[in-house]
Amino acid sequence: MKGNVLQTNVILGTDSHPVPSRLIALRVTQQVANARRRKLRKEAKKKGRTPSKNHLALCDWTLFVTNAPSKILPVNIVRSLYRLRWQIELVFKQLKSLLRIHSSNTAQEYRLTCELYGKLIMAVLIHNIHSSLNADMWNIRGLEVSFDKLYKRIQERAFSLLRHMLTTVTVAVKQFLLEINRLAVACIKTRQPSRKTTLELLEVSQAFHSR
Repeated sequence: MKGNVLQTNVILGTDSHPVPSRLIALRVTQQVANARRRKLRKEAKKKGRTPSKNHLALCDWTLFVTNAPSKILPVNIVRSLYRLRWQIELVFKQLKSLLRIHSSNTAQEYRLTCELYGKLIMAVLIHNIHSSLNADMWNIRGLEVSFDKLYKRIQERAFSLLRHMLTTVTVAVKQFLLEINRLAVACIKTRQPSRKTTLELLEVSQAFHSR
């Protein structure tokens, strides 16, 4: 291959259940390829092996396999969308590390069920709040709101919100709305200038689709 992009049709699965797919190969920079080869040689040396020429040559490429047609997933945006895959895993990581959805101190079935539903409801509420704040912050200031920071700020105010809620739900919601925009400003996500943010990657993908 002399170019930077290779796309070909392949068949995955078994003879009885074939899955027509696309193999997409995108060439990486020489710097990335060399770093991959160094890592490959290092890992192979630990195991007393020598990497094959083919394996070393493949370090020049990032390979993708998808059954999505090119109309839905053009080659131009494959790399950007692949970099967003972490966002899906991040949701489950947040459910465990922040909401402790996998942890409980009770062995009673109904109490555990109530606790689990409560955590799931909280997850839905906070994710909805975060997505709304994040969209507003991005459209107005070009910045993103950190979910982790926002959750911790809300958690710090949990008892205060509970006291208002014991009065009336309306009072609790009103008080929460008064604080939420101020909280959003305090929860700006830090970023590396050299890397595109999630929303920047989505904008790139959307731009390709609109062409």
